[in-house]
Amino acid sequence: MIRKTKIIATLGPASEKIVDELIKYVDVIRLNFAHGDEEQHEKYFSLVNDRVPILVDLPGPKLRLGILKEGKMELKNGEIVEFGDKGLPVDDPLFFKLIKPGIEVLISDGRVRVKIVEVDENKAKGVVEEGGIVTSRKGINIPDANIPIGITERDLQLLREALKLGATFIGLSFVINADDVKKVKSIVGDKAWVISKIEKKGALENLKEIIKESDGVMVARGDLGVEIGLANLPQTQRRIIRLSRLYGKPVILATQVLESMVSSPIPTRAEVIDVANSVSQGVDAIMLSDETAMGQYPLEAVKTLHALITNVEKNFKPRKTRLYKNVDEAIAYSAIIASYLASCKAIFTYTRTGSTALRISRLRPNIPIYALTPSRETEKRIRMCYGVIPIVIRELKNIDEVINEAKCYSRRLGIKGNITIVGGVGSDAEGTTRFLKVEEVN
Repeated sequence: MIRKTKIIATLGPASEKIVDELIKYVDVIRLNFAHGDEEQHEKYFSLVNDRVPILVDLPGPKLRLGILKEGKMELKNGEIVEFGDKGLPVDDPLFFKLIKPGIEVLISDGRVRVKIVEVDENKAKGVVEEGGIVTSRKGINIPDANIPIGITERDLQLLREALKLGATFIGLSFVINADDVKKVKSIVGDKAWVISKIEKKGALENLKEIIKESDGVMVARGDLGVEIGLANLPQTQRRIIRLSRLYGKPVILATQVLESMVSSPIPTRAEVIDVANSVSQGVDAIMLSDETAMGQYPLEAVKTLHALITNVEKNFKPRKTRLYKNVDEAIAYSAIIASYLASCKAIFTYTRTGSTALRISRLRPNIPIYALTPSRETEKRIRMCYGVIPIVIRELKNIDEVINEAKCYSRRLGIKGNITIVGGVGSDAEGTTRFLKVEEVN
């Protein structure tokens, strides 16, 4: 059985030596540019060596810990901890202007909580209310603090670096409105897809506009959970997934998917159910972060996620999404109906920009979607999309060539019986879906 929901794994110190094994199971590699320098980024691109597409996450205007001397520090409940040069370093002096006695500081997506008791110009002291281990460069949240938002100069510098190295996707952190997305897309052009990370309360007020402007969306549950409260997270996750599918944009689920596997070879029951729920809600991809970047069992985490998704997909169908009334969507929907009525074994799309593959993927058919494309860039981008298996071919000039190519690949893949063929070709404008054919392959 072909796994339809895609896997994204974050490359880091724990997995850099097993890249060859890792990419056997993952569809996209993620690099978090909040960590490392230009030399390390180049090294990681070189290790992947264009075998799978790369998603580069920009850090955004986020407060973070600096570099800890031992790489990590354990904070125990009730102890006094100092922020500054002698304790927990902070990478931005703005931190000390935002805090005051009595305020709570949340570290590492809220897993560690410190209540501030004393503040000076470049240092502060606090009581650990919820302890744990913190590591270098972990994020800091100060609920309701007025932290400046928008694209930072460092983001722009890292964006240029990511595009130069050949990133397929750019993860845009702390998006608040569609203008944030437009600004980055004006720089990126057609070099990469821009994935908007939904992790701020303000983004939820402009969610439809952000999704429409983005090439894809990420449900970044770490900071989002801190922003809106954990009790509100489940329904918010469902809403983001539903709207992303509605507008035909790939949607990624991220943060603490298999968090226990950072230090355990098996997941918790709650994590297993979380994965199952996410698959049934219809996400395009599920992303592993610390599990593969710094965990003790990076390969086991990827294999576990692969097995979980595959098993869930045998028993659950993603929820349906709303239909649109236009010619392209009508043909895409008709392709799904025709496939069902004709007992087709697969859907073959011919797509130059990826639009046809996205239209079919949005409707979550039960059978594989083989996307034939003459564009290497399109092939890399649609690897993230639910159920899509991209294949790079020569450019085709007419419907007969598309039909012949689809039947040829069907035979190569050992697919016999009826197949559905759908797409746009020749004089059809790019991005349109204008023909549908059911063919028998002997």
